[in-house]
Amino acid sequence: MAEPVAERLSSPGGTPLAALSWTDARTRLSENETYLLATSGPDGRPHVVPVLGVWLDGAVCFNTGRQARKARALARNDGCAVTVPGDDVDLVLEGTAHLVRDADRLQRVADLFPAKYPWWHPVVRDGEFYDPADTALSDPRYVFAVVPATVFAFGKEKGFSATRWRF
Repeated sequence: MAEPVAERLSSPGGTPLAALSWTDARTRLSENETYLLATSGPDGRPHVVPVLGVWLDGAVCFNTGRQARKARALARNDGCAVTVPGDDVDLVLEGTAHLVRDADRLQRVADLFPAKYPWWHPVVRDGEFYDPADTALSDPRYVFAVVPATVFAFGKEKGFSATRWRF
């Protein structure tokens, strides 16, 4: 994937976050522990919920129960946003959520969770993702990867500042 170039937002006014490179933003997307997923319901109303997330192969990956509201919403409309709050900069990733089915990629996602969330050790069996508490392996979970189309950075210091990266 080519490195995106930072652009100043045309509205509202402000200055680009010149000190924040895409590499810095990507590091923040990868290392942050707080992710808020925004989807839309069948009536168009927004739904925002925290998720555990990891960064892999240029996407934020998270898991959810197959019947969870967010899974049902993404089945209808795969467009979503992931917000990553920070002390000095908030990031908003807008993109498309893709269901991860490949067993090797599922394992790579599972392997990333314990380093970030030491209490969460998901299990991959037969190409399915499971909650570690599901010892009967009776309730597989969906894993989604949200590939960015656009990432915004909103600075909090010295007034409003914002930057956009398009992919």
